[in-house]
Amino acid sequence: MGGGILLLAVMFVFMDHSVAIPAHAAVQIASNGTRVLAFIKNVDWPALGRFAVGVVPGAVLGAGLLLTFGKIEESEPYLKMIVGAYILLATFLPKPKKRAEAKTKWDFTLLGFVAGTAALTVGAVGPLIAPIFARHDFVKERLIATKAMCQILTHILKIPAFIFVLGLDVGDLGLLTAVMICMVIPGTLIGKRIVRHVTPDHFRILYKLALTLAGAKVLIYDGIMKVVGAA
Repeated sequence: MGGGILLLAVMFVFMDHSVAIPAHAAVQIASNGTRVLAFIKNVDWPALGRFAVGVVPGAVLGAGLLLTFGKIEESEPYLKMIVGAYILLATFLPKPKKRAEAKTKWDFTLLGFVAGTAALTVGAVGPLIAPIFARHDFVKERLIATKAMCQILTHILKIPAFIFVLGLDVGDLGLLTAVMICMVIPGTLIGKRIVRHVTPDHFRILYKLALTLAGAKVLIYDGIMKVVGAA
């Protein structure tokens, strides 16, 4: 958790926004793909289906925003502030009561719509979608596998959107992207070994800590500090 947004933050230092997001998508497809292969038996397919229903129209809206506004560097800090605040609120708000959970299961569809839109504008949606999984008591292998599949859907939609909407030249993704894709395979294998030795309770604590750090980073460093610095 948080690896994707950390990677994107580093890529923004060396790449333009219009290249960094699709390059990040290519790496994340490989990264999440290896996680799915490692934990394929643990995917929650009904939750994934509800997410997929929302992600496609969300991506269409995101593509429309790209087409209308082009590069969004000026508004990006404000988007990051919203995302960061959402992550922290969703992480620490009390969970719904068990008897009400069935009424809120379709929040995966709404989440898919928001993620589809944000994937083409903000870029990294892992921290955005993660709190919903925590609130539905996804943990360890089930959480890793299902969240990875949801992220694959959002990342797959990014590359054609940038090619057809912003005229991205796939050659601009470069050799560096290919090298990063190769490196996610040993990273996943190491992560799979580690997660076997983490208890569910410890996993929940570490996951909540990761969400808190990611939310604070997006809200304060990527959002508030960039707005104050530009003022």
